[in-house]
Amino acid sequence: MSCNNSVDLADRNNTRERLRTEKPNVLEKFILIDQNGAKGISPPPVIELAYRYECNLVCDHCFASKFSSKKKSLSLEDVRNLSSQAHSLGISQFILQGGEPLFWPDFDEVVDAINPDNFYIGLVTNATLLDEAKIVHLRTIGIDKIVISLDSYDVAKYEKNRNKSGLFKHTINMLLAAKAAGLRVVINTVATKENVRDQALLDLVAFAKKHDFVVYVNFATPIGSWEGRYDLLLDQSDAEYIYQLNKEHGVIKRDTFPFQGEKVGCPAFRSIVYITEYGDVLPCPFLHISMGNILDEPLPAIIDRGVRVSWFKNRPALCLAAEDRTFIDQKIAKTYSRPTPVSMYEIFTKEELG
Repeated sequence: MSCNNSVDLADRNNTRERLRTEKPNVLEKFILIDQNGAKGISPPPVIELAYRYECNLVCDHCFASKFSSKKKSLSLEDVRNLSSQAHSLGISQFILQGGEPLFWPDFDEVVDAINPDNFYIGLVTNATLLDEAKIVHLRTIGIDKIVISLDSYDVAKYEKNRNKSGLFKHTINMLLAAKAAGLRVVINTVATKENVRDQALLDLVAFAKKHDFVVYVNFATPIGSWEGRYDLLLDQSDAEYIYQLNKEHGVIKRDTFPFQGEKVGCPAFRSIVYITEYGDVLPCPFLHISMGNILDEPLPAIIDRGVRVSWFKNRPALCLAAEDRTFIDQKIAKTYSRPTPVSMYEIFTKEELG
């Protein structure tokens, strides 16, 4: 982790101080990652795990419903095996996604199967199933960070998109309750060509700064329910606008600049991998290309294969899913109107696979 400013440094130090007493095994991993980073050694990727895709909402930008169902979904034992492999690789973080993870009837068992003593665990949620008691419970079972979706700081727009009145106030209350419970709080929001320069985004940033939250911006991608929607994609000037907000405010981040004023490029297979309900390992949540399946082969073999693909080998400067029009036109478009994820052998050439 590179922290070149007071906001990121304070967050880093606060996290490590808490882990010192609560999760010393995770702190050891973080320290080793820091030491290796000083030697130019890249850290192992974060695992984003979608154990199940069921959800209690229908959001217009969701891609989860587009994944084709398979005969076998991940079991708790599969999660335990994944955790063991991840621990052996020195992986330090799991991020639980859905669907809506709190909609899983065995959510607590999934967290336990990961083994929270060995991992920093984040949860991505729409907040509808949260209350203060639930938040305290999440902290108790080993959740470290909560990522709450808030697509707009404009109440009417947000509740229209979610088709649920009263959700905005509830979401704000849950953000504040999560902070009070000691969780690291991140706001997840989606930027499109239609909303990227709205005042609502600036209002969201101001709210986050006031409460020491992070605003994590996902750029619109032409997949899932937005398959082929190139009109929603941000252009270079929009991306630069978000980067300037990052440099100015610090709290607004995205995967290509996770720290203030520091661009690191596309994270696909370098800093994250995404694992579906059916065990497929994807380069990121927005690249629906299967590089292998953990139900068929070990995770280390799949990661090794992934980082050798020419598109991922040298970390791209642009997000492949949202900004690189060449990749979108030549690769992502091949997944359209097909059951996803699509096998890497149908997307990449033999030469690209390395």
